[in-house]
Amino acid sequence: MSPHPPSPAVRRAARVAALVPAIAVTTITGSALADAPSTWQSGPSVSPLYVIGVLVMIPLGLFLLITLLVFLPSMRRSESYRPNEVWRGEPTWFGGPRAGIDAVDDNPPAAVGSGAQGTVRGGTSGHW
Repeated sequence: MSPHPPSPAVRRAARVAALVPAIAVTTITGSALADAPSTWQSGPSVSPLYVIGVLVMIPLGLFLLITLLVFLPSMRRSESYRPNEVWRGEPTWFGGPRAGIDAVDDNPPAAVGSGAQGTVRGGTSGHW
């Protein structure tokens, strides 16, 4: 990296050089505006109600169904947290031992490089 920043003219030229490909791509696509070949058959007409049903109602229905499925578990009346109260639910340890938290309490993990069993230390000088 050089100790001096580039001059404003160099920065302006770099900006223009970055915009040229984008402008070129959007102006070259004139063939996208061409008419369909005359040998193509026109499709059947579709009613506006059908289009609204397919393009609006089906996605909206899927959105509402997924939203309902996401909120359904929290709509149960069991074990809900109330502000200023202690959480009474069971603790969950994702990816923990299969035997549960009690198995860890019985056999604490040994620290890497630990010597004797009584000198096991955890991170930031924690003791087990």
